[in-house]
Amino acid sequence: MFYLVLLLWWLPQVPGAAAQPVTDEPPAEPVVAPTYDEGPLQVELLAMREIRLRSTDPDLAARMRPELGMQFRIRGERLTQVVRQGNVIFTELVDDTGQVLLDEDTYTEADRTGTRPMMMPAERLRGEGLIVLARNKLSARGALKLKRMRGAIRLILADATEKVTIENPLQYYGKRIADPRLEALGVEVQIVSVEELEIEPPANRCIALWYVTKGDNIQRASFYDGAMRPIPARDSPALRKSGELCQLYYFDATPFNDEMQLVLEIHPQIDDVSLPIEMDDVELP
Repeated sequence: MFYLVLLLWWLPQVPGAAAQPVTDEPPAEPVVAPTYDEGPLQVELLAMREIRLRSTDPDLAARMRPELGMQFRIRGERLTQVVRQGNVIFTELVDDTGQVLLDEDTYTEADRTGTRPMMMPAERLRGEGLIVLARNKLSARGALKLKRMRGAIRLILADATEKVTIENPLQYYGKRIADPRLEALGVEVQIVSVEELEIEPPANRCIALWYVTKGDNIQRASFYDGAMRPIPARDSPALRKSGELCQLYYFDATPFNDEMQLVLEIHPQIDDVSLPIEMDDVELP
């Protein structure tokens, strides 16, 4: 008896082994997260909402914006090559009552042709796809579907990127930047004087860049001091009085001196893709 107890004490014990139920069910399959960087580039509709508003106050009613909002996802094997994206531009948007949800002034020229840099990292694009939004006029009351939806989204795709550094960019104030590498790439950039802008900003706090040629090849413009420390800047689009779109950079401090440096990140080669949207009989919310 003593030897039996000693043997049982000596055998290795597996924690919780006695509590494990015996079952014939197979183990659960591991959950695999979806990826969106496979197959051809395409657009899919994810969500839609309609906002209808009413107010008895005329001032409040004038500020209200009823709208039909749509959320699309772009997917495809070249998704991580997207470096700039445009807006959703519809050419046809009609509900099943025949009401057209577009006006002649729905889109400006900047809306139609402008692009903005891609901000999402590649891994997030693979896991979520590229989400884009569109806002348009409301459908008619009683409409059940969007009978016909036609449009496109402009994408700029690229692989390689190189940096071009411009020392003392303010020497080109009001002129084209003279740089041999920019010329070799066919990229022309001009520093616009504030007097040329439609809305004149503070002259000692802003720099406006007009990408005269190959603006879509430029991914980003950054500013640095003489020791190559980044100079924080906030950017926003602006219009020249002659109608061209440029990019305005605001500085919180006044870093303007001859030691400032401008670094342009440029894609030597790009693909300019117009991704079509073609859908019929889409149910309204």
